[in-house]
This record gives sequence, C-alpha cells and structure tokens, in this order.
Amino acid sequence: MSLDIYKKKIEEYVSKKSNTSDKADMAKGLLAPKGMIEKETGKQRDAIENVGEFVYALRQRRMETKKQRGKE
Repeated sequence: MSLDIYKKKIEEYVSKKSNTSDKADMAKGLLAPKGMIEKETGKQRDAIENVGEFVYALRQRRMETKKQRGKE
C-alpha cells in the first residue's frame, strides 16, 4: 500500500476518535463519566490503530499547549 492510503486510514481513525471523545469532554458534574477507558481483553490492536492513537495523542497535546500559550 502506498503512503497515501495509510495517511487516509490514520486520518479516518483520528477523526472518528476525536468525534467520540468530544462528547465525553463536555460531560460535567460529580457523576459524569471521565476518561472512559476501553477494556481490551486479549485483543491485539492493528498497526493502524496504534499509529492512530499516537497521532491523536500528539494532536491533543498540541491543542493543549496552544490553549496554554493563548492564556499567557
């Protein structure tokens, strides 16, 4: 597969992940679910999923640093 196909799959994974996490971030209150962890019992993740998680984490961290710089 070419690099463009991998890039497309990773972008799809990250966009799907970010759409689901936005709802969890908006929940507030004492009993609101926070940081729901997906339990994977004996399931090995695909390489695309591993890379997608890494890219998603990098983008989240970048957004956090941009917000912190804007407050200063």
